[in-house]
Amino acid sequence: MSTDAAAVAQAFAPARLTMARELAGLRKRELAALIERTAAAVSQYELGQSRPSPDALSRCASALDVPVGFFAAGRPQLRLDTTHAHFRSLRATTAVQRQQALAHVELLWEITDQLDQVIELPPVDLGLPLGIPHGDVVRTARTVRKAWDLPTGPVVHLVRNLEARGIVVAGMPAVDSVAIDAFSAALHGRPVIALSEKGNPMRRRFSVAHELGHLLLHPDPAPGSPQHERHANAFAAEFLMPAAEIRPLLPSPVDIPVLKEIADGYGVSVAALLYRGKDLGAYADSTVRRTMATLTALGWRTHEPIHADYAGEQPALLRRAVELGADHGLPLPLLAGRLHIGLPRLRELIGIPNPRPRLRLVR
Repeated sequence: MSTDAAAVAQAFAPARLTMARELAGLRKRELAALIERTAAAVSQYELGQSRPSPDALSRCASALDVPVGFFAAGRPQLRLDTTHAHFRSLRATTAVQRQQALAHVELLWEITDQLDQVIELPPVDLGLPLGIPHGDVVRTARTVRKAWDLPTGPVVHLVRNLEARGIVVAGMPAVDSVAIDAFSAALHGRPVIALSEKGNPMRRRFSVAHELGHLLLHPDPAPGSPQHERHANAFAAEFLMPAAEIRPLLPSPVDIPVLKEIADGYGVSVAALLYRGKDLGAYADSTVRRTMATLTALGWRTHEPIHADYAGEQPALLRRAVELGADHGLPLPLLAGRLHIGLPRLRELIGIPNPRPRLRLVR
């Protein structure tokens, strides 16, 4: 039993245990089994009705893969719930998956809070104010493109554009990417888009534009709202594939190789371009159904081919902020120490490759 655990037990913060458990994607009863306590005991710890012993804290730290100091009070902590974030569907995700994703963003907020004390992150400036409904979806997308001084044609470096305008974009390495493609939240004026690191890079670009639409159009999140999802999809479609540009390019009748060439040029999937054609009146419902069946048979619905040298857009703001912070008195080990998380997890959160790749024998 370490002295550190004994000291932390005296300064125990119940919400920290909840956060660590949610980060690990565990239910209370699952954590209880790992630390050889009852689910009721874990509930009492998290509610602040009882204080865990140093031994129990050490077991929690081991089970949840955090240093025991993670559970100490004294650090700013943000608590989010589902009503604070734009989730696409509540039926497609479990409560545990949503809590894990939210805890991930809570930890990202703590990282940005620490960095803000050393360096100045870009101010939030999206061309339109956050927190105010902007009405017409298509007009909003066009207004943002104009405010960003984007030329005619594809939106090049979408993620870089968002980061330059103060939005934190980060991957969700520990979150079930099958259930959650992306979600967003505005944290004290600093928007965050959490993005799956798996799947088709073109689909991820659409997801980023979709979440930008939520942040601009929906100041009050309504997770799973069909209307909000339609609005965000329409915003992303116009933002990435402006009607005036795309409509004349669409082949008639449908020609998949031609669609693929156009989709690659605009950085979207063939499916997204096909549905855009439907919305613009270029393709009938029956045509879209038949073509989507062909894309399914080709395996393009989940694994559309992309150029071998294109890995997709990667967030860089946090990584560069950490590098700059290291030059001004906040090296990575010190930042990890302040956050009371391990270096591997910090690197994972901010997108720094692990310097010690895992190797395995090939038999």
